[in-house]
Amino acid sequence: MERGCVTYSVLFIAGILAAGIFTPGFFSLSLLLAILLALCIATKRNSTLFLVLSHSAIFIAGINAFTLAGRENLLPQGNLKKLVINQAGKAQHKVSGYLYRFVPEEEAHATLSALTIGTKDEIGADLKKSYSKAGAMHVLALSGLHVGIIFSIMDKLLSPMLLLPGGNVFRMMVSILILAAYIIISGCSPSVIRAGTMIVIYKMGAFKCRSISNWDSIAISAIAIGVIAPMQVGSIGFQLSYAAVIGIAALYPACRSAFRQMFKYNGTYGTIICRIAFFIWESVSISICCQIATLPLLILYFGESAQYFILTNLIAVPAVTCILHLFAASLLLQWLPFANDWITHCLNYSIDFLNNYICFISN
Repeated sequence: MERGCVTYSVLFIAGILAAGIFTPGFFSLSLLLAILLALCIATKRNSTLFLVLSHSAIFIAGINAFTLAGRENLLPQGNLKKLVINQAGKAQHKVSGYLYRFVPEEEAHATLSALTIGTKDEIGADLKKSYSKAGAMHVLALSGLHVGIIFSIMDKLLSPMLLLPGGNVFRMMVSILILAAYIIISGCSPSVIRAGTMIVIYKMGAFKCRSISNWDSIAISAIAIGVIAPMQVGSIGFQLSYAAVIGIAALYPACRSAFRQMFKYNGTYGTIICRIAFFIWESVSISICCQIATLPLLILYFGESAQYFILTNLIAVPAVTCILHLFAASLLLQWLPFANDWITHCLNYSIDFLNNYICFISN
């Protein structure tokens, strides 16, 4: 399954990119696609011919997806897309106003809004420039890091459902519905859709007692974005997001196993120093893997790359994790005055620490 998913997704994305360059006739390609699909069904016993025809059909399907996206005003999903975008904008505005209850200071409020719902319009030009120079713009842009942390918090909060009959299924369904709502509220960016799709695939695979590889998840999420929003494939956000996650999937396992071989560490037991060293190694390794994979795109689009990305991510990633957990605690405990005041104070202090650290690194 792994190799098939990857090759199909690559050809589907290639078809979308090719359609953006050549823009061929839609109806002739639709007829060719139907013929190829019919031949695939007729020649499924001939594996070589079946693979050639099926991959050709996927490539043409990518071209058709792009062509249909250009005519979305003629399709029902065009109106649905506008409705979702409008409702998401209204929801973001309401949530952004609600966040003032926890972080009244403007700069801290803008940072928390970016970390939770993906709105970066309120961030000042100087602070945004500092994040860019420090190589920490991915912290402000919602990505797999934020979605993974938020989903893990949500999964823990829903764990009491396991005590009910069929609680595992019910918890999974509620988690997926909440995750889908969060993806819509956050603006349906490619990185959030990619992360959400991968999480859903993993959860459904674990429920069916099947192991889903990283490459399968990446490939299926890429096809999902290509089907839902083909125009996103040519965006910088889509390309950087998938370059980063591909870099982690390809390079990080080797970095992780290298540490275990050098220090005979199995990931569970060991001294406190060894665990701290393993945590630092993980953070540095993930940063390096992402930077290696995204470096060609950064040079292509921006002509430069951050010099101190390792120092930035070594502190910024744990700080973002702490901020999101403190925000979740503030939401849950806001009805307890003393506890809420203390947690809110810690939340504001953590956000100020993150911004000050980024400004220090950028300077």
